Amino acid sequence: MKFRKLAFAGALCLAGMMYFAGGIAGGNQALAAERDRSCRDHRIYYAVIDVGHAAREYGTTAWNGGHEYDYNLRFAKELAARLEEEQIPYIFSGFHAGKNTLDDRITRTGPQAIFISIHHDAVQPRYCTLNDNPCESDYAAGYSLFVSSENPYYQESLGLAREIAAGLRDAGLKNSAHHAENIPGEGREWLDKNGVFRYDGLRVLRKAHGPAVLMEVGVIVNPRDEAFVSVKKNRRRYIDAVVAALKRHIRLERRN
Repeated sequence: MKFRKLAFAGALCLAGMMYFAGGIAGGNQALAAERDRSCRDHRIYYAVIDVGHAAREYGTTAWNGGHEYDYNLRFAKELAARLEEEQIPYIFSGFHAGKNTLDDRITRTGPQAIFISIHHDAVQPRYCTLNDNPCESDYAAGYSLFVSSENPYYQESLGLAREIAAGLRDAGLKNSAHHAENIPGEGREWLDKNGVFRYDGLRVLRKAHGPAVLMEVGVIVNPRDEAFVSVKKNRRRYIDAVVAALKRHIRLERRN
């Protein structure tokens, strides 16, 4: 798979099209082919793949000492490869080696874009019963999806999250329920039995300028769940569900 840099002069009608000076490039060839048409009719959606956290601010620590950012990055690269296969336009967000500010990541969103933020999950400290440094727990396992009701595209975000969740369950994957528990740090509202929650405190969702979903792929403080998401063929099941949902939305708009 080949990535290439995207640099555009002047005002950009597709919010979030950025030039990355080095490292992994900003998007794929399908995006470049769609951009002019998108500027004209404002109906073509592209995907923004957001890699949660950063190499130096790496998020949670897995039970084996691994960094969440590395799990997020691996998943995002494989998701991008599938989008390339399907010729679905996309750009990246969150590939800076240092700090990825939330404001910086949000600028890559827009009403033409579907924003997917990739993360891997943990549990509250009280459940680190197998080890506490780093946390190791068998309390929770499975994926979770989050949307914000304060996002101006809340209904679209919720609809997309439900589609992804249904695809994950159809693939035989299980969601975690631990975010709904009524304890400090959790207490998220269930929106769908297949693992969709409302979380208005997530700024990257609340402030996004288009439909936005945050996906916790698995609970990496759980050794069994971490081992499961570390197998490529298992990750493919998650990715297939995400791509199927994106493809339905993007292809539908493309046909109009």
